[in-house]
Amino acid sequence: MYLRLTTVAAFVAVILTVAPAAFAQESGSFRALHSYQHTYITVDHGDRTFTGGIVNGTRTIIESSGGPFAAGAHSVSECLVFSRSADGGISLEAPCTDTDVSGDIMYTRAVRKQGDVTVGGGGEGVWELLGGTGAYRNITGSCSYDTEYIEGGFVVVLADCAWSRS
Repeated sequence: MYLRLTTVAAFVAVILTVAPAAFAQESGSFRALHSYQHTYITVDHGDRTFTGGIVNGTRTIIESSGGPFAAGAHSVSECLVFSRSADGGISLEAPCTDTDVSGDIMYTRAVRKQGDVTVGGGGEGVWELLGGTGAYRNITGSCSYDTEYIEGGFVVVLADCAWSRS
């Protein structure tokens, strides 16, 4: 009987010690700086303009409440961009992958309904966090972001994000 109670007590102690560490960070926030270089092609099509291409670069977490998005962490980013402009408005969508130094991948999708894709332009949008592999499995959330296109085919994005693990 004493052995059973000791075993149960030891098991409970392990669970109470390990469980909080394993499940401690189920939501949080972070701020990220993305620096990309883009290769776009633009086609004028009557009263509309279509732009598509790729952006490649890096993401750096500059502030974080913790979790899989540690302050100072870097990843390599790759996005496919599609946009349509008509009557001064834009509809832009960009599915992206961010691969961190451990090889874990975060899937995202940027959506923007304002601004443009020209030097000196950009605009605000929403970035959806869509899960991934490893540390990013079951992570969802969203980011408000602001994009700025600069000379030389570069794009800089600052994003403020909230995330949770389901």
